[in-house]
Amino acid sequence: MAAGHACVFILTALGSLPPKATRIFLSPFLFLYPRLRPAHCARLSARFAASPFRGDLEPARYYAMRLRLLLSGLCAHVRRTAADGAATVADLEPEGWETYLAALASDRPIALIGLHAGPWEELHRVPPAREGRPFLILTAPAFSPPLTAFMAKGRESGGKSIIWIGSDGKRGLAAGIRAVQSGRGILALMADQHPDPGEEEWLSLWDRIRIPYPARLLRSLAAHDFLFMPVSIRISAEGTPLYRFHSPWDSRDIAGESADIGSMALAAKVRDFLETAIAVAPDQWNWSYPKIRPALS
Repeated sequence: MAAGHACVFILTALGSLPPKATRIFLSPFLFLYPRLRPAHCARLSARFAASPFRGDLEPARYYAMRLRLLLSGLCAHVRRTAADGAATVADLEPEGWETYLAALASDRPIALIGLHAGPWEELHRVPPAREGRPFLILTAPAFSPPLTAFMAKGRESGGKSIIWIGSDGKRGLAAGIRAVQSGRGILALMADQHPDPGEEEWLSLWDRIRIPYPARLLRSLAAHDFLFMPVSIRISAEGTPLYRFHSPWDSRDIAGESADIGSMALAAKVRDFLETAIAVAPDQWNWSYPKIRPALS
């Protein structure tokens, strides 16, 4: 508990400063980190070498970008915790906004599917919640209740609520799916996040990199007539967040002659989305996730 309170204090302090000043303050740790965690850096280098982007990726630049993105998200998180501010559609001028509006007009439940790339905290903040239609964000609790509460407070704004991976009851995934389905709402989740640790399924990106993905959850949403809306965000060289709604996938079209065919079709959609979104800015994807591995390892 004490560690959680300490983390919240430190994160709040860092998030209250201008991101550029905080990056300068923390930059010495970018030099020390590879020396303090050589095994982690070796695994990261192996993932880079196995990827199609090995000429564009190297640990030092990647860690600098990760710090920049994390601080950007943290600053936005702290500001919203304090004042409930939020980026808006007008702020970011997202590509494909009309596509998203058309999905809402379908009057079906929507699975808003993102990935851990760019300033990903904005992924679930930009699309506004619609009156009378629930907007639920699937996320994992932190290691400590104070830190979990801090995460929730910064994300639950504008009529949006969190449901927790691994929880039951009103805050659990099953109840959340029922609420979104009956209310024709939105369930925001990550394609590179796995909510069922005991039932992992793997996806191969570019036939080079293996990642776990929420196959069982996505199949369940397809069975409940969800419309899938992929969404990605990256930060430009000038520091501007660039938000994109990709073409939706209709669960009614994904169904094949058998459950196996439908599952393979859904996996292909997820793979295409992840490969497309990552390739635009490969240094902004979270290659540090421990379960990412070269396909041949």
